[in-house]
Amino acid sequence: MSRIEVAKLDEIFEGEFHAAKVGDYKVLITRTKGQICAIENRCPHLGLPLARGEIADGAVRCPWHGSRFDLCTGENLDWVNGVAGIPLPKFTHGLIALGKAPAPVRRFEVSVEDGIVYVDVP
Repeated sequence: MSRIEVAKLDEIFEGEFHAAKVGDYKVLITRTKGQICAIENRCPHLGLPLARGEIADGAVRCPWHGSRFDLCTGENLDWVNGVAGIPLPKFTHGLIALGKAPAPVRRFEVSVEDGIVYVDVP
């Protein structure tokens, strides 16, 4: 496990992403409900980036197919349900999922020391 500096604490804002390359991973760091969290900038559905996703209620919505993920745990809250931000009828969700089962987004441990944010990566 490697601990890598990603930002100064005052660069991480509530409801906004701070993107960083951490080892082999593209990571999104944000502050949600006062907590600093980090997830991979990659939706587990098709591997598309989450950076342009909408942040609300401690979660990010994938801008491509509507999946939602908890920003601190990575838990999948809602699997694919639309295309390019347009919600689609429930009977189409299985087609959009392309047979892929709901999955969490990879999350990373975050620590703050002396005003510096660090992310642990494998």
